[in-house]
Amino acid sequence: MNKIILKTDQKHPQIVAYKQALEKGLKSHHVLPRGNEWIVKKANTQKASGVYSTQSEAIQNGKIFAKNSGSELFIHGQDGRIRE
Repeated sequence: MNKIILKTDQKHPQIVAYKQALEKGLKSHHVLPRGNEWIVKKANTQKASGVYSTQSEAIQNGKIFAKNSGSELFIHGQDGRIRE
């Protein structure tokens, strides 16, 4: 079962990794909810790299985007919080 990371859990390893990636200017992709759809979006961009009907599809394709660009993948839950 996946643990939901609270925004106040600033010492959680995934939050720390995310902050370090931002500080170093590393590329990252995010799986995010958008209405009834899921999107994969590169950090600091407006346009989605892909739009999918399920989170599972978005994660599969997000892994491909991240691998091809040498970036990290952050998976957000329906509430928008980083979960993986």
